[in-house]
Amino acid sequence: MLTRSRFLIALGLLALSAQAQAACETKPFNGHSLSRCKIWPAFANQAISAKSSFVPDADGSEDGVFDLELSVVNASSLKPLVTYVKPGAFNSDAIRFDDLKIDTARYRLATDVRAFGLRSSFDHSSRANPYEKTDLALYVREGDKLRPVLEGLVVYKNSGEWMANCEGEGKTLRRTLEVGPQTHHGFSDLIVTTKGTRLKTVKSGQACVSSTTELGATQITLSYDGRQYVVPEDLRGY
Repeated sequence: MLTRSRFLIALGLLALSAQAQAACETKPFNGHSLSRCKIWPAFANQAISAKSSFVPDADGSEDGVFDLELSVVNASSLKPLVTYVKPGAFNSDAIRFDDLKIDTARYRLATDVRAFGLRSSFDHSSRANPYEKTDLALYVREGDKLRPVLEGLVVYKNSGEWMANCEGEGKTLRRTLEVGPQTHHGFSDLIVTTKGTRLKTVKSGQACVSSTTELGATQITLSYDGRQYVVPEDLRGY
């Protein structure tokens, strides 16, 4: 009987997850809008929904911003529990907004506080000056409110400058986030580790010769100031 009960419970949870996954449809990015939805593993009855739509600077302009509508919803009914809206959340110009992904890693900021992340990607397609980056933001639910506690942290960046004759130099940076042991204003510190590589190409006779150098890893601790985690300028922006 106990085994049968456990089986029925597991079957019910599977059905709930399948129902939520079916209703939580992801709409691909078409250049002007996208939607993302993902079950939040920390809370089996909740899902995270993110939608973004383009607002041009002027009629017909390819430059503009993308608004953000972010919600935590009931996983079975998809009824919004809390919602956060940010007009003009992502700039899109020469460096264009490209994608948005929901990050449900274990961001446990306090005993009773779990955060989730949004990773926004941007790129500039250019053979001479390629550029792409991914920003990370973290959000927490507090009662009937949803708010950002971390914004603008660049967790991936790839850039370079290349000449037509092959010569050039590029750099790739990747950052990981880890919850630290110390706390400030009730939230754990975040430890950011940066690793990277530098690629250099030179002309040698008729050949284009490349060499890659590993950059030394660095760490920095981000502390919560009572409102947000303070991100140094060199870890944010373009």
